[in-house]
Amino acid sequence: MHAQASREVPCLGTTHADIFNGPVPVTRFLRREEVERDYELNTGKVIRERFEKIKPLERPGVLVAGHGPFAWGRTPGEAVENCLALEKIAKIALGTLFLNPSGPLFPRYLLDKHFQRKHGPGAYYGQKKGEKR
Repeated sequence: MHAQASREVPCLGTTHADIFNGPVPVTRFLRREEVERDYELNTGKVIRERFEKIKPLERPGVLVAGHGPFAWGRTPGEAVENCLALEKIAKIALGTLFLNPSGPLFPRYLLDKHFQRKHGPGAYYGQKKGEKR
């Protein structure tokens, strides 16, 4: 629904922060000429354009406006996990905003803590024994 509405998924809780270091970004809509010529290539280009200032492994997914989600990871399995997580956090965000449309934003310091403990240099959460990310 977020992609159809061309809306980012805001970070509203720890489930989101464990995977995405910020909101799930959304691309711009493709222009008519981008759709009529090389549609699939141009879909990739708008994703790349959206990530010019974002580290892809810190936000391992994107919503293509009017289209749907795309996700990636270091391995095919991680890409699938990230896609499933994206779907879950989008659903959680929708429910959260429905229940409390004017609720407080999730504090950046909590987002940083949850993201870094799983993905930072001293990661310790969600790792298998001896595994490094």
